[in-house]
Amino acid sequence: MVQGARVLMPSEGAARPIPLLFLVTNFDRGGAEKIVTRCALGLPRSKYAVQVAALQGRSQAMKDDLARAGIPVHDLGMTWKGDLRVAVRLARLLHRERVRILFTFMFHPTLLGRLIGGLCGVPIRVSSERTMAWERTGRRLLNRWTVGLATHVVAVSDRVAAYAAREFRIPPYRLTTIRNGVDLDHFRPTRRDASAGAPVVGCTARLQLENDHTTLLRAFSTVGKRWPDAHLLLVGRGPEEERLKALGEALGIIARIRFVGEQPDVAPFLQQMDLYVQPSVVAGMPNSVLEAMAAGLPVVATAVGGTPEVVVQGETGLLVPPRDPVALADAMLRLLADHALAEAFGRAGRARAERDFGEARMRERLEALLDQLVERHLGLRFTPEVGWATC
Repeated sequence: MVQGARVLMPSEGAARPIPLLFLVTNFDRGGAEKIVTRCALGLPRSKYAVQVAALQGRSQAMKDDLARAGIPVHDLGMTWKGDLRVAVRLARLLHRERVRILFTFMFHPTLLGRLIGGLCGVPIRVSSERTMAWERTGRRLLNRWTVGLATHVVAVSDRVAAYAAREFRIPPYRLTTIRNGVDLDHFRPTRRDASAGAPVVGCTARLQLENDHTTLLRAFSTVGKRWPDAHLLLVGRGPEEERLKALGEALGIIARIRFVGEQPDVAPFLQQMDLYVQPSVVAGMPNSVLEAMAAGLPVVATAVGGTPEVVVQGETGLLVPPRDPVALADAMLRLLADHALAEAFGRAGRARAERDFGEARMRERLEALLDQLVERHLGLRFTPEVGWATC
């Protein structure tokens, strides 16, 4: 145990909110970071004193959102992947804030959180599994070797849960599925007039390798032969941006592609789209697809990870194999040509989002799980009249 660290006993200040720290890689507007922000803002402050820390403060986007809402945020100042000083800073933060629940997202925060959280005696250590079969062998082994240091693991979809149970040998009592949720009031359908102008195909996934915008551009090039006035709207930034612009030039379609960069709110851009396309080669539970469905858009997506748990083939959209520009183009062409089918998919997608993927439902499941873990590991139970008290 790190010198000076200690575990609060259940009776010590038990009525006060329990200190909980979410740990992420950075404060970018990525999928995991959005979920952390929604969870941090949604957990009742009478029960949990939530803070958020990032290994590196590369972006201030989500940090500013959290700070405005009164959630304390911490930049651990990691400068490169081998920067061991971040471990010391994390240990000091856990000790200073007397953290009793450490909830980690993504590989590096999870690995560090399991090790340092265990050394510091943090009694509840939860890690989130958000992808499957994407990490290289070394990372999978590290995940498997350290998963025993986690009190509990939360998977973002049933498919990810099954993969984690098999690959990392997690017993069922330490594994829970909590699907992502979307703000149904913010992302709402808007009426789109199919005759109003050129069709707009869009994607809000970050411009990184695993989202495979290359296949999307190649498919869109094929679509352009049938729909020469169609436009492709790409929302987000990422390391693939310059290479994608070069590919657009090479394919002769760059004039019909709009790169609008990272946006604090993607809802206005979804309102400009007639069709949403998600070409990823790996996915856990894609927020961007949920947001598109909540906005009433028909969806074409690759059948990877937990995406088939979101997009119902032939009901809310069309699923295609990954890395297949021909199949992707065929699906896009089918929905661009059949307005009635596209509208039916959009309505069904909104209904499915309302039924199964509301943000409130995600928060309720998270709160219920945390309450169970607190009772199991700390021996405390919450009542509105008393707060936390020994069971």
